[in-house]
Amino acid sequence: MRLRSHFHESAETSADGTKTDYYVLGGGHLGAAVARQLSVASHPVTFVGGVDVADVPSIRGDPSSVAVLRDAGITATSTVVVATPDDGRNLLVAQLVRTRFDVADIFVVVHAPDRTGLVAQAGHEPICATTVLADGVVTDIRPRLKEADAA
Repeated sequence: MRLRSHFHESAETSADGTKTDYYVLGGGHLGAAVARQLSVASHPVTFVGGVDVADVPSIRGDPSSVAVLRDAGITATSTVVVATPDDGRNLLVAQLVRTRFDVADIFVVVHAPDRTGLVAQAGHEPICATTVLADGVVTDIRPRLKEADAA
């Protein structure tokens, strides 16, 4: 759940006082849900991918296209979440965003837990979807487990 806590604790301005915008790149249902939650939390967010997200500014296009990312408005002060369904593509897009736009704050959704180290070594913040989901499921069923253990 690091993604949620990071965004709720982050200031909307960078250290030099410039405005911080959030971008969610790809991800279908997951990316759309992240963009909606950021929007509901009053963060300025834009979704970039193959679909439009209701109630969130969206740009239809390939998040691995420099032209699409430039048109979206990504700058060095942006915070980016890369959330396509493919770990390799996520790393590729994160590297593109870092090298072309000099973005420092890049969170990369990783689906296979054994790939989080690779993403971290590349200088990005990995968010393991499998681990986050498993933690959420266990948290939700924990009260029932305690009841069964007490019986």
